[in-house]
Amino acid sequence: MEKSNKHRFRKQGILSISIFLAVNAIISGALIFIKDELGLTLAQAEFLVSLPSITTIIAILLSEPISQKIGIKKCVSLGLFLVGTSAFLPLLSRTYLSIFLSRLMLGFGVGLYNGHSASLINIFYKGDEAAGLHGIRNSFEYIGLMTLLFIAGLIMKISWQLVFLTYALAFLVLIFFNLTVENVVHPINLADEKFRITLQTIFFMVFAGIMVMDTTAVTIRFSTVATRSLGQEVNINMLTMVLPLCGMITGFFFGKINRKLRSKTILLGLILYVLTNIILSIFGENVYVYMLAMALTAISQSLCFPYIFAEVARVTRSSSSRIVNNLIFVGCNIGGFLASSFLNALNLIFNLQGPTTAFMGFAVLYLGFFAVYFYEYLSVRSFRRV
Repeated sequence: MEKSNKHRFRKQGILSISIFLAVNAIISGALIFIKDELGLTLAQAEFLVSLPSITTIIAILLSEPISQKIGIKKCVSLGLFLVGTSAFLPLLSRTYLSIFLSRLMLGFGVGLYNGHSASLINIFYKGDEAAGLHGIRNSFEYIGLMTLLFIAGLIMKISWQLVFLTYALAFLVLIFFNLTVENVVHPINLADEKFRITLQTIFFMVFAGIMVMDTTAVTIRFSTVATRSLGQEVNINMLTMVLPLCGMITGFFFGKINRKLRSKTILLGLILYVLTNIILSIFGENVYVYMLAMALTAISQSLCFPYIFAEVARVTRSSSSRIVNNLIFVGCNIGGFLASSFLNALNLIFNLQGPTTAFMGFAVLYLGFFAVYFYEYLSVRSFRRV
């Protein structure tokens, strides 16, 4: 689809969707207060962070047929409307049930536009331009997370209930998106499209899921480490902003990095992932080491995630890339949902005592991914020599 001067703000409109993608963790700083006031266990409180992933997965699977019926633009708009509306339930009722329902609504809304945030880039743009935009898209996720964490941190001093009001800002993105992005008519009919889930698609799903699981686990567990070291009065949201800040900066430079390194980009990201989780597992109880690990986690993700989405555009037909993108986001949300359970399971199985020791499990997983990509890298080099 050709670019048009008429839609000169289209890129910004598409990218603006990503501001409200990584929003599950916005309430992380309020978990201690929610836990104490409502009499919850730590596990119950942490579950609220990952809860939206359940309905996000359902909505992602439904987003393609919904988009076939009403168009991508209306599907995205509906999702943003639900996210904005979810802000008001905890304000109306100060109960666990109201928060629970709000989080389910939030997740369903995010799921409706989750995959489209990447697919719209592949629809309108190609090649290095698309790869660069995927990097910037990743940065916009972090910009959204950083901005909302900052706002939530300020509001939390008044009341933990008001933290949920930050989600109402989705209405601003809804307006901007509708003003700048035209509707997209699907060129295919799902009934006629023969799509098969390949091993490569499964690999993308698992890889993306592990990355989001890692980032979510780092975010969730930071609340425990920070309050142990600095006390319950510390503004956790402000300290957590080191993660989105580093991710945002790296994402903006992804296009240049990828043009320079090409297939080595993913290898660099995975090496950083391995080293980061080893450091976190051994020295993570030091809050400042933990913050460094958060920064490195964000840098690693900003190198690997855009690479995956750019790779999808290269190795799949345009008609199938949307479905693959949706499946990748399904993997992301499964990973986000299982983050706390993964850490707790490793602690239980290996009888680990420290709050960060279990992160060694992520280092092992990333070593496996590195082996796959390094083998592929060597194979391509050998082929070119022949």
